[in-house]
Amino acid sequence: MTRRETNVDIFDDRFFEDIEKNIKRKKLREDRPWVYDMIRVLWSSGLMSMQRLTDELWEMRKPVGLPMPRKFKHTVQSFLNQHTSQSTQWNGKPEDDLFYSPKGKGSGTWAGHRDRAEAWLKKRRLPPA
Repeated sequence: MTRRETNVDIFDDRFFEDIEKNIKRKKLREDRPWVYDMIRVLWSSGLMSMQRLTDELWEMRKPVGLPMPRKFKHTVQSFLNQHTSQSTQWNGKPEDDLFYSPKGKGSGTWAGHRDRAEAWLKKRRLPPA
């Protein structure tokens, strides 16, 4: 085997390993979307502060290799806003109105609409929270 063939073989192995890793990461993100984990956390406690929600999501997502953006708390807030009719960022689809602030907008407390969350999970073929 020539030196060139060895380099090509190494490149091929690394190339396919990278592809496999990317496929696994994509599958993990599809199986564990942000909203799914948020439903799971809020489901178990009912009502919680934004800080506790953020902390629990961090502890749930980091160990399994899910994306952990630098502005983690902002990401969580963005997903909450996209899935609550109390926010101007909500898309207006009733089936996406999953979360609410029981103490009012800006209170820093969050809860989930359990029946809507169950329907959302079922529609996406995700396991129950």
